[in-house]
Amino acid sequence: MHCNTPPLLQFRSALLHAGFRVSLSHACKNALKTDAPPAVLWDIMRCWEKCNPVKRERLSETSPAFRILSAEPTLQACFDVREDANPQSRRRHLTRYQENPQANWGPKARAKGSGGISSTLEDKRKQFQNKRKAPVTDASQLKNFPCKKFRKGTCNRGDECCYSHEPQLGSGEGQKME
Repeated sequence: MHCNTPPLLQFRSALLHAGFRVSLSHACKNALKTDAPPAVLWDIMRCWEKCNPVKRERLSETSPAFRILSAEPTLQACFDVREDANPQSRRRHLTRYQENPQANWGPKARAKGSGGISSTLEDKRKQFQNKRKAPVTDASQLKNFPCKKFRKGTCNRGDECCYSHEPQLGSGEGQKME
């Protein structure tokens, strides 16, 4: 076993030697994805512990670690490092998990049609803060909102309609050019 080889690389090599696929996770730099069943993973961990023993006297007999390590592995893991266990991106020292360069970094609001750029994310958050804080609790408050059926010409409630039947100037809907 190679003492200066990172354990994660040896664990990946053991999975490859056992005939399973393994790759890095996109979510965490120390996580793996594999098609190996859990029993194989436990056996590899048991074999690793035989080469790198833990102090058994420190383990409680009721702990999961004690029970897992008490079983004999059915698979004999080979921890010799394979070339394909270290992906090319890692061999080339490419950055995989970059830090965000600033707070709230990421996709911004799309550009405005006038050629300028739209307000920043923080401005939009402030603009829409508490927008829906005061819910409509009284039916008389609904008269402030236009009746959608009236705009389409299908509202048959007339003056009994809870919504406004006033024409909405500036909305562009329902207006006709002459």
